[in-house]
Amino acid sequence: MPFTVDNDRLSSDPARMKPGVTPLVTLDPANPPTVQIPHMDFPRVVYKHPREAFRKVEHRNSMREVVEVEMVANEHLTRVVANQADLDQALVAGWVTKPYIPEPAPDPLAGLYDEKHEDKGKRKS
Repeated sequence: MPFTVDNDRLSSDPARMKPGVTPLVTLDPANPPTVQIPHMDFPRVVYKHPREAFRKVEHRNSMREVVEVEMVANEHLTRVVANQADLDQALVAGWVTKPYIPEPAPDPLAGLYDEKHEDKGKRKS
């Protein structure tokens, strides 16, 4: 579990100390008093993944001519659920608990200079 600084032990006013907490006499800045953060199931984020990984965005100039076609990664939608009933409803509606990790955009020049399978070894100089 992750840790956080124990603010109850850092209090220097004895009147504000909680019962059962020993006051801190000296503080080592490199090693402050810590407590574990308890794990909480809710609130939880659920995700709706896109059907297609990319969409094409056409950039046009003032004459409405296509200047550039850009491949943009689609992002997932998020929703915060507060309890188990909301989580069950979201799961039935198609939401998932695993986040969407987008794929890298395809390289338009990836196969431009590759040799063909038939021409391998038969290259003319």
